[in-house]
Amino acid sequence: MSKTLTAILIGAGNRGTKYTNIMEQLGDKYKVVAVAEPIDSRRNYIREKHGIPEEMCFTDWKPLLALGKIADIAVICTMDQLHFEPAMEAVSHKYDILLEKPVSPDPAECLQIARFAAEQGVKILVCHV
Repeated sequence: MSKTLTAILIGAGNRGTKYTNIMEQLGDKYKVVAVAEPIDSRRNYIREKHGIPEEMCFTDWKPLLALGKIADIAVICTMDQLHFEPAMEAVSHKYDILLEKPVSPDPAECLQIARFAAEQGVKILVCHV
């Protein structure tokens, strides 16, 4: 039996919801353990769907990542222009990341994320649907 991988979700819009729904469909391979989403209805949907305790639900990604590494994977699905900061912070905690495309609208930020991930030895999978 394989290990269940745990995940945090940052950004529970359309893509974040779809990715975590796919995780749920895969049975015991993945478990979503925390969510950061400013819109109450989206955050609450993920909380209820995945049985996440209220104390692991945040309106902003900063307090979630301030907890350090609490899961195996960070799924980052914020608005395109808001990927850089949570990605860099997640890399600093050595999260492997599923990052919604584009990595960043700024090519310099893309390079910074890639270089930092390589330095930290973490994987970033950019999701192109």
